[in-house]
Amino acid sequence: MLFFIPHFLFAQEEDTTHFQEVTIKGNHQKIEQHTTLTKNEIQHISSNDLGGILQYITGLTIKSYGGIGGMKTLSHRGLGGEHSQLIIDGLPINNPQNGQTNLSNIQLNNVEEVGLNQQNTEQLIPVSGLIKGSSVQLKTFDQQFSNSKIAIRSNLTLGSFGQKEAYLGFKKSNKKTFISATGGYRTYDGEYPYQLPFGDESIKYRRNNALENYHFSVGGGLRWKKNVTIQKLKFSAKRNVIQQELPGAVIIYNDLASETLETEVTSLGLNYTLLNRNLMVKAFATYNNHYIHYNDPTYLNSDGFLDNKYTTNSIISGFHTRYKWNNFDFNLGHDINFDVLESSRNIGQPERMTNTSMLKLKYNTTFFNVAASAFYQSFIDANDIQTHRNSYYKLHPQLSVFTSDSLFKNLQLSIWYKPSSRAPTFNELYYSQIGNKDLSPEESSQINFGARYIKQIKKTLFQIQGNVFKNKVDNKIIALPTQNLFVWSIQNIGRVDILGGDLHITSRTAIRKNWKLNFQAGASFQNAIDVSDEHSPTYRDQIAYTPKITGNAMASVHYKKAGLYFTSLYIGERYSLNENSNGNRLDPYLIFDLSASYNFKLNKNQNIKLQAGFKNVGDISYNFIKYYVMPGRNYFLKLSYEFN
Repeated sequence: MLFFIPHFLFAQEEDTTHFQEVTIKGNHQKIEQHTTLTKNEIQHISSNDLGGILQYITGLTIKSYGGIGGMKTLSHRGLGGEHSQLIIDGLPINNPQNGQTNLSNIQLNNVEEVGLNQQNTEQLIPVSGLIKGSSVQLKTFDQQFSNSKIAIRSNLTLGSFGQKEAYLGFKKSNKKTFISATGGYRTYDGEYPYQLPFGDESIKYRRNNALENYHFSVGGGLRWKKNVTIQKLKFSAKRNVIQQELPGAVIIYNDLASETLETEVTSLGLNYTLLNRNLMVKAFATYNNHYIHYNDPTYLNSDGFLDNKYTTNSIISGFHTRYKWNNFDFNLGHDINFDVLESSRNIGQPERMTNTSMLKLKYNTTFFNVAASAFYQSFIDANDIQTHRNSYYKLHPQLSVFTSDSLFKNLQLSIWYKPSSRAPTFNELYYSQIGNKDLSPEESSQINFGARYIKQIKKTLFQIQGNVFKNKVDNKIIALPTQNLFVWSIQNIGRVDILGGDLHITSRTAIRKNWKLNFQAGASFQNAIDVSDEHSPTYRDQIAYTPKITGNAMASVHYKKAGLYFTSLYIGERYSLNENSNGNRLDPYLIFDLSASYNFKLNKNQNIKLQAGFKNVGDISYNFIKYYVMPGRNYFLKLSYEFN
């Protein structure tokens, strides 16, 4: 079913109404600010990677540099990707080198749930995810306990421009344990046609855009129960290797590029959970090794080439516990990160120690839910060949108030305040001639007013949700030209004010016995302006690559075992630089995707699904990032098999 229903958690259950696969529970204390996509919804959208699917969540903007393999980063409500935390199976993913995760490197074959959390979550996620502006959470097939003794997932995908993908996952489970293994391979030629609206308007083909990627993982889990206490322990080991060509920008049809990038990521993780009537504890530890090899054989320097290698080693551990007593919840948590960057360049050996602590008190009444938190952040940087700025310490208070439907039936109102800091990345501190080792962390704050109404009208479940938000960023880290356009300086002089709102509508209807219709639409407005210097030509201009208006719509029709799915995405005008001139303006675009599927149920344990579709049905020529052209109309064919 192709729509987004936020994930609801309820504190009380006095009345329950069942509607198809939805359960509505009345007199709830609160509904979480947490939007969730299920496995079926992920499959219906048919995205090639995590970045492609997140752009259908209202309020998120994905900066895409190309098709399959093209770098994708996110921005949430005008805050950069450094202000968002990616969490996979309860483990935070960290990239101190550039502060952002390339979402195109995360495939969805084994992902069973994707969630966006802004505030007010009941889940015990890592504290480093709670302090960030938002967090994206993934649950995978290979890290979940299952009632099936044997579970198998596999699929084959063929698509335009040489796309070939294969995936196989296996899990053996019983009531107390599970072991799992998954693996995947994909390759992509990437020579898609494009046409620019100026100069020679003949069709050209994207060059130097090939990709080859393989990944595998193993995992396991153990759970046991004593009296009313349940405990779980899970481990995972993963490796992901990507070899790709970098196509670069297309400037007046000059797309000459020969750069290559090799990425190798190896990770180990351990996750522990304890749960009883009043106490819940989660603890984790993870090790991550991130290797990057960048090569440009035509770089204009004295050597005639550029060959850089970077290795980042990260160790992260933490705990988060909650104790319930009468109408009170007490939360306590702490995360600690240690990161080391090694490089073939002469930048020394940067190190960073990050600590994040949290103390939270929540009071549940009949009509309201009130929570107050205090977060403490510290960043301690060091380098064996360079002196550094002083260490950074900051205390951040947070506050939220939510109503229950005891106050307003079917309606919830909320208000919350959330400040946080993000440390400068290693690139911003040390990169070539522009790094600045004296940078201070960015400071951000968010205020949100929200309302959500949910109602069942006969055979239709209807929901509407709206938010108005005011965000601010101080000490914004920006790059400024100094001697010339090739020598820049990274400085803490930026300030951004963001005012916006979003609206999201969802409906699910059972038309007849075997027919279902689902629809959702969302729109977001964000006025994110530079207010750093009133004498600057960019004063009160929209910040770069932040469209004021974005929107999405999705619809699906199901008849028995068949389904038809439609999605659309609108990105408004934006600017490639903070100066909002006509030369920096990028046109808005609207694209449509269409797909269909049919399920062949072999028996009660086995299912085969055939799915085919077209992306960018209108063959629209567009680019989100200036000079980085996106694919036109393309197709895919996917065959999936499941055994439970």
